[in-house]
Amino acid sequence: MNIKNFGRLILLGALTLSACRTATIAPSAEPTAGPDLALTVTSQAQIFEALTQTALVPPTSTFTSEPAVTLPPPPTDAPSKVIVTVRETTNCRSGPSGAYDIVGALATGLQAEATGRNSALNYWIIKNPNKAGTCWLWGEHVIIISGDAARLEEFAAPPTVTAAPVIAAAPIIDRVTVRFDASSGAMIVYLEVFFRDGEGDANLANFQIVSASRAVTGGIKDVSFAPSANQRNGASVTGQWGCGSKQYDMAVVVTVRDQAGHTSNSYGVNFSCNKN
Repeated sequence: MNIKNFGRLILLGALTLSACRTATIAPSAEPTAGPDLALTVTSQAQIFEALTQTALVPPTSTFTSEPAVTLPPPPTDAPSKVIVTVRETTNCRSGPSGAYDIVGALATGLQAEATGRNSALNYWIIKNPNKAGTCWLWGEHVIIISGDAARLEEFAAPPTVTAAPVIAAAPIIDRVTVRFDASSGAMIVYLEVFFRDGEGDANLANFQIVSASRAVTGGIKDVSFAPSANQRNGASVTGQWGCGSKQYDMAVVVTVRDQAGHTSNSYGVNFSCNKN
């Protein structure tokens, strides 16, 4: 064997030894799906499932509810009172029409409690504002302030009562005018009284001097006149006073009387003598 072949042989043996040594060091192998790996995966899945189920189950509450309390039913409110007022002062009668006596009145701005009604005749039964008991109020001017009017009991009209004879109406003075006349040289004051009398039997005008700014003598003479049917629509009567030559002020009250003895309202008038 020549040296050249021997060298090749040594080199070949070194390469073979190196290859064998390399083969004995195995590289890190990837995990395989062997029995141990499958067991590990299954265990992890079971643990995960157990944790998931535990999270989904709501925690057990330790709160103990109190026993239910039965409350009594709320009290039933009593019907509210029906309170009314009126737009205009209205008479209150013993029944639902002008044929019944006036026993009271409900004035504008005042209130009254309604206790019943007659819807067909448009009348309310109210507690009489003027005295004890109830009376019938015409519904034309009624305003409901509060309460449910539908709950009010309906009442029939009571029997009428024969009314007492009507007393003759007294005369009414509407106005008194003052007129001066100096045509005769002396100042004369004429007091013209305008009045009405429903019975037409007025027959006397009375003049009373209430005050004067200076002492005066005498008085204004009363005036008598004949009754007349025209008095029902309006009439007049005239009194007079002589002023003289002095300057002074006068205050006079006038009334009218009738044959039945009724006296009218008092009407006051002031005037001045001999003053421009």
